[in-house]
Amino acid sequence: MKKIILFISVAFFSLQGVKAQVIQGTSNTNNGISTGDIRFGAKAGFALSTFLGRDYIEITPKPGFYIGGVAEIPAFFDKFYLQPEVMIQYQGAGIGGDEDLNLLYLHLPIVGKYHITEEIAVEFGPQIGVLLGDNWDEDLNTVNTKRLNFGLNFGGGYRLDESFYFNLRLSPGFTNVIESTNTKNFAFQVGANYFF
Repeated sequence: MKKIILFISVAFFSLQGVKAQVIQGTSNTNNGISTGDIRFGAKAGFALSTFLGRDYIEITPKPGFYIGGVAEIPAFFDKFYLQPEVMIQYQGAGIGGDEDLNLLYLHLPIVGKYHITEEIAVEFGPQIGVLLGDNWDEDLNTVNTKRLNFGLNFGGGYRLDESFYFNLRLSPGFTNVIESTNTKNFAFQVGANYFF
């Protein structure tokens, strides 16, 4: 609970600082790309996920996908953006034999994005995940899957034009997927954002 409150507090105060900067009139344009206005868009892509940890010995990666929405908010200094997102992501891993653990998360990342050039950017930031569903049969297992997952995103992207932005990320998790086990999420994502 303390982690959730800390995450929400950081997000709130970051957005307040951004709001003040936008109101003060930082809007300008570089090569046709606005650097002072909040923009909204959609995002989707491919995800390859697995588990990190010592409690399963035959873990195999599982392909999945993500889809969601994104905002791009100019913040703090030139070429830096805060990018809050909301995503539904299907992930999981094989856990031995023919068994898979399939997980459906609602992820809420807040990513800091810095454009090294007008086209190329680096990304870094935390995320919280809420488990919406899984195929873990709690009647047959003595431990449950955890409902909250805290993680990190880091990677980079390429802005093709004012509308299309392509990115790839690594997303390690910090909390255990299953209670009382050392099993954490890890995902590789590649996809695109489309800004309206």
